[in-house]
Amino acid sequence: MGTPLEGWLRRAGSLLFRAGSVLLLAVGSGLILYGMGQRIDHDDWQEPLSIGVPVFALGAAAWFCSGRLAASARQARARRMENRILRLARERFGRLTVIEAAVETGLTAAETESILRGLADGGFVEIEVNEAGVMSYRFPEVIYSSRGERSAL
Repeated sequence: MGTPLEGWLRRAGSLLFRAGSVLLLAVGSGLILYGMGQRIDHDDWQEPLSIGVPVFALGAAAWFCSGRLAASARQARARRMENRILRLARERFGRLTVIEAAVETGLTAAETESILRGLADGGFVEIEVNEAGVMSYRFPEVIYSSRGERSAL
């Protein structure tokens, strides 16, 4: 399981790659354009162009890597948030509402609902609506395991 520091490092690496790639793309583009302009005026055009193309390619690769790192950081955060909600469900004996989970985890209600709906879509959680119309999420595995622990005591 990833740590918050690991996610932060991925985000920082992503920003560093993104900033570097913008610089490389700009320099590479400039060298390519300068080399092409030199070609029009003179025959001495190969040096700026031959340097500009690999610099531009390196910038494009850095941009791609920054996107991969950012996606990895988002996935690590999503896993941590889902685990926080699952631990909370265990503390609450297998039943949660969106608002309860949002208040306890510090997530927004929309983020919390998205995570709980994802768990429900995966078949890990059941959605219940009580007489008052309040929707709650029921975690059958947590309820079952907590009953087994109580009976063993």
